[in-house]
Amino acid sequence: MSLLIRNTVLLFFCLLLPSFIYAQEYPNKPIQLVVPFPPGGVVDITGRLLADQLSRELGKQVIVINKPGAGGTIGADFVAKSPADGYTIILGGAATHAFAPAMYKQLRYDPLKDFVPITQFTEGPLALTVNTNSGINSVDEFFKVLKSKGASANYSSNGVGTFPHLSVELLKQKTGTKAMHIPYPGGGQALVAVISNDVLFSQNHLPVVLPQAQAGRVRILATTGLSRSSVLPDIPTLKEMGYDVVASAWFGLFAPAGTPQAIIQKLYEATVAAAKSPALRDKLALQGDDVLVAGPAKFMTFQKNELDKWKLVITTAEIKPE
Repeated sequence: MSLLIRNTVLLFFCLLLPSFIYAQEYPNKPIQLVVPFPPGGVVDITGRLLADQLSRELGKQVIVINKPGAGGTIGADFVAKSPADGYTIILGGAATHAFAPAMYKQLRYDPLKDFVPITQFTEGPLALTVNTNSGINSVDEFFKVLKSKGASANYSSNGVGTFPHLSVELLKQKTGTKAMHIPYPGGGQALVAVISNDVLFSQNHLPVVLPQAQAGRVRILATTGLSRSSVLPDIPTLKEMGYDVVASAWFGLFAPAGTPQAIIQKLYEATVAAAKSPALRDKLALQGDDVLVAGPAKFMTFQKNELDKWKLVITTAEIKPE
């Protein structure tokens, strides 16, 4: 072996060794899991369930830190600017890592350049919902009514830029239909608008819709996932009914860019192990979420596709945050 090659190999291992040793020791102190939404909500519950399981798998406490505001972007910006040492990670989702670049002109972080994906963790389809007394009993009937009403049709959402809002804009763009957006402060109010016939429909999160559906006040026509929801196995997806509309609210783990790959792998493997907990899966199912753990590479590909998809929806509909 020539001196040049030997020195190059030696240099490579000298550079690699500190990262390897560091990863072997990781974690040696508590880890912050930033949830960029308020305490008590669905995302917070997901984060705390995951943090509890990760604490067991990693042997160190994973502490949930809530940093809400600006559609989750305040918390995401905090993590983007945190040390890339594996001790500050985020439970991010479409709002922070797919919608944000198209929604906010002054976004202070780049969802791709400033983060490294660890793994997707959950996905939760929305439910296309109408009033039980609307006379609409199927997806095809719904689209007949929607097309007949034209611009006079309306729908409720949880606010501008939320998944219930953007998912309907996607539906409109994919099906060539029209409907006026009526934003409400939250999911509960959006469903009350359906029940009181103030709007024709809402496409909303399962935890919001299910209690009203079980009480007989609203009818679920379809869900928006790629496949049927485990919570509603008898309800078809829009996709299988022939409508190219797929919109699942997803969440996953991200770390600041530059975090050593060995640490990313350790966090991913811990999440795989955590996801095997039947109790965790059952509790997430109560929220309408299915566990979907994919590795860093698959998650990055998925995120890039989501960025492109929702940028088109947001720019076409000319949506701006309020």
